[in-house]
Amino acid sequence: MKNDEIRAIFRDCMKSILGVIQKHGKIQTYYDYTPKINLHDRFWHLELERRTIYPNLFEFKDELMKLPIIKRCLTLMLEEDFPKRLEMEIVDENGRPAQNPNYEPFLMYEVLGTMTAKYLEKYDWDFSEEKFEEIYEEMMNYVYSPERELALVLPLENFDLKGLDEFSIDEYKIRKLNEEEMKVLIGFGYRLGFIFSPDHGTIENIYCVERIIKTPKRRIPPLQPCIEDFVTALRLFKPGVVGFNFILRYPKITWEIPWSGQSTLQMYSFKRSPRYIFEQKDLEPFISFWNQFKKVKNQFPNNIKFSLRWFDKSYREQEVLDRLLDLAISLEVLFKVGNRLDLYVPHFIGSNKDEKLRINKDIRELQGARGATVHSGYYECKQEFVDSIENYYRLSMQKFLKLLSNQSYESIIESIKESMLN
Repeated sequence: MKNDEIRAIFRDCMKSILGVIQKHGKIQTYYDYTPKINLHDRFWHLELERRTIYPNLFEFKDELMKLPIIKRCLTLMLEEDFPKRLEMEIVDENGRPAQNPNYEPFLMYEVLGTMTAKYLEKYDWDFSEEKFEEIYEEMMNYVYSPERELALVLPLENFDLKGLDEFSIDEYKIRKLNEEEMKVLIGFGYRLGFIFSPDHGTIENIYCVERIIKTPKRRIPPLQPCIEDFVTALRLFKPGVVGFNFILRYPKITWEIPWSGQSTLQMYSFKRSPRYIFEQKDLEPFISFWNQFKKVKNQFPNNIKFSLRWFDKSYREQEVLDRLLDLAISLEVLFKVGNRLDLYVPHFIGSNKDEKLRINKDIRELQGARGATVHSGYYECKQEFVDSIENYYRLSMQKFLKLLSNQSYESIIESIKESMLN
């Protein structure tokens, strides 16, 4: 069927639906609290806002289903293979695909119901050709696209940009959260800063990582793996405590539920020194580092994958000793060694004798701390020492990433052994 004919059927269908709703429906209003954002003062508070509820299409389902134009529109959607394009699947009581499924109620709800709800929300129930076109084009773009695009927005905590407003690398963008995103995050219970009471608080975390991903229309893949590598790269690039507790997602074609989110298993606190400051001068070196990281990431052996997991875990720990123990495991797994770690690390990253001796001393203290914790259940350590160990890991991992582009992991480990013998 030609595009103009399809458009005309949907147009007449929408006219009829709006006419029935306008004739029998009743608009309701209510007041609800909504966040108001003050970016200048980095503050938010709740205010009462008037909301409007329009009648739902399904309140008049029986009457609508009798209309010839509704029947024609449903037939058209079946002819144009809408159920397949929308990845609809109807199952029986045993969870198996149903024989001769009836898609009409689902098309009525998902296509006509969504079109009607969006039209009423934006434009009230008076029909306009121009306004219909906008809703219609949005619907057709979604139905006929082979995939959907989701925007993932990950608020960065304890993070600031200095000397630049935003930057993009590949499919990732670091930018400021917009007001609508902040409102939605507050609505989900996410803490943008300190909460003085349930109805007001500060805004401390204003930056985010955004990534656009393509997914099937009916299935959402695990979101954290889609974006956490970029945060790991930020941590490996330079010192600074940065983390995340929430992933906000919304479709680029706003046909589905506009906002949804995924929280981590618990709310971690990343508010500690040093704050992660990404400066203008960091941009070019970080792009180079990210390209290096991305190039070898898919070749990581299990030791490096496991080591990075413990490195990232150290950022989520709230106790200094726990962070130190996580870093000890990270280093041991990275170098595939336990007792001789005090020799491996200095030989690998030390540039001169004095530096190697200092690293050797610190790693021996790290090994002693781990042993003391095993035997007594406690060891008193200072944050400055943990920061030093973290930086040894960072320097080691940076060097591994450089070497992995031309060498295997096993050959790197062997070369460290040979350098110690020499």
